[in-house]
Amino acid sequence: MNEETIVAIYDTPAHADAAVRDLQDAGVLPDAIARHGADAGTAPSAGTPTRERGFWSSLFGTEPDHDTTVYDRSIESGSSIVTVRVPVEHVARVTDILDRHNPIDIDERAAGYGVGRASSDTAATLQPVTLPNTAGLAEPGLAPLTGRSPRDTAYAGEADRDGVYGSGEAVIPLSEEELSVGKRTVDRGTTRVRRFVVETPVEQDVTLHSERVTIERRPVTGRTATAPEFTDRVIEMSETDEEVVVSKTAHVVEEVVVHKDATDRVETIRDTVRREEVEIDQDRTAGR
Repeated sequence: MNEETIVAIYDTPAHADAAVRDLQDAGVLPDAIARHGADAGTAPSAGTPTRERGFWSSLFGTEPDHDTTVYDRSIESGSSIVTVRVPVEHVARVTDILDRHNPIDIDERAAGYGVGRASSDTAATLQPVTLPNTAGLAEPGLAPLTGRSPRDTAYAGEADRDGVYGSGEAVIPLSEEELSVGKRTVDRGTTRVRRFVVETPVEQDVTLHSERVTIERRPVTGRTATAPEFTDRVIEMSETDEEVVVSKTAHVVEEVVVHKDATDRVETIRDTVRREEVEIDQDRTAGR
């Protein structure tokens, strides 16, 4: 059974850790995953050429036929390298998981180091290398998908010649999103009505009446019809004045009514929901 070693380089340990976790959650056996770098304690000692020590030969199972300088210098600069050994039928799935966590572009890194392309027939960011199956080693790959994490489920057995694992089935969960629409009250502002007093100067002309007593003495000549009276007499006459008396009366001239008008409207919500589907491709020509 052919298998491949997929190599991904991450510049941060956090990205490498996340990739390893996702691989294990997807069912990749722990023995099939290796972590290399200073943070993993597997980096070659300083000043020792990696290829002279056979490090990559032991990793790939044979002497690589391409320049591994980009791997050596990436480890020296603090990067982490994650390698995964899987059967060829699982390469696309494992490559997709590794590619989610921002691996470096090996071609760009190699060009920056001034070395040749890491491999002439591989993807730009990931480096799969095809190796022969090694006798005496457990076949790496994906554990049977039973809905439980491979951290909690033991490997059910090696794959048979048809590529089906010991349990006889593999489960691919299909997910679907549902749209839930709710409502909430949003404050759109406040209307405030304040009553206050304004004073306006006014003028009005008023005619006032006054009465004054005047004394006038005039001489009498000739004889009068009235005989003189030698008695006491008092005459009183009042003087009067009009003065302004101001009073005010108030009456309502206008009303201000504050009320709210409530209306309902129908609003159409447009969004997208995702669902997973499965495409089945059966090749029934094999073995004929």
